[in-house]
Amino acid sequence: MIKIDPSSPVAINEQIKAALKGLVARGLLRPGDRAPSTRSLALELKVNPNTVARALHELVDEDILEARRGDGCFVAQQAGRKAGRILQDAANDLGNAVRRARQAGLSWEEIEGEVKRCKNGEKL
Repeated sequence: MIKIDPSSPVAINEQIKAALKGLVARGLLRPGDRAPSTRSLALELKVNPNTVARALHELVDEDILEARRGDGCFVAQQAGRKAGRILQDAANDLGNAVRRARQAGLSWEEIEGEVKRCKNGEKL
């Protein structure tokens, strides 16, 4: 469900947050659904539970999740709209980066090569 890249320069808690936002934006986690627990996600990802707890806490602060005392975290009602805007912003940023790359003279093949390197987790 969620994958992280320990060799990425992006902090693990940020990767977890991004992955959960993506699941919400794509409708795989819907408002009212229970979010994975700290313990289960930490075991699945083989990371420190404090790292997962931090990510979940930050998602609560961002109104993507809501914490219910003694019951865990659930996807907030407004989460889909918020996460959808985040994905749209990312798509816009990517489009702008591609336009700048083309204006700077990079070919489509060079741009595609950079995207593949990112996909494979290679350092740029």
